[in-house]
Amino acid sequence: MRRPAVPLAVVAALGIPLTAATPAASVPVPPTEVICQDWSIYPQYIRHIFLSPDNPTAVRDFDELPEILSCYEWSGSTPATVEYTISYSMHGVDHPDGYTGTLTMGHGFSWGTPTPGHVYRASFTLVP
Repeated sequence: MRRPAVPLAVVAALGIPLTAATPAASVPVPPTEVICQDWSIYPQYIRHIFLSPDNPTAVRDFDELPEILSCYEWSGSTPATVEYTISYSMHGVDHPDGYTGTLTMGHGFSWGTPTPGHVYRASFTLVP
């Protein structure tokens, strides 16, 4: 059976597409990477902390007793602004009177003065 040409002409005149629009593929956003390491005489460990819109906050304990704990935003990651707070816990008691600040690409912080029995705790949060 043959279709009439009039409905197609009406559709064309109204600018209605005859095919369904394809959904735009969302491009995954690479995570922002914060690197923390002990910069005493020899780096004893390196921690990679990944933040993304799906996972905007991370808290890490550094029980390795770093002499100089340095954290910064890695230059190869997605540029972002990351707020941080660093404090310590001693014998299971939290001491939240640490430092706060902002990490940006190429800028970070160093935390020193080791104290036996302390566990350093850093929290990182992406700023939208």
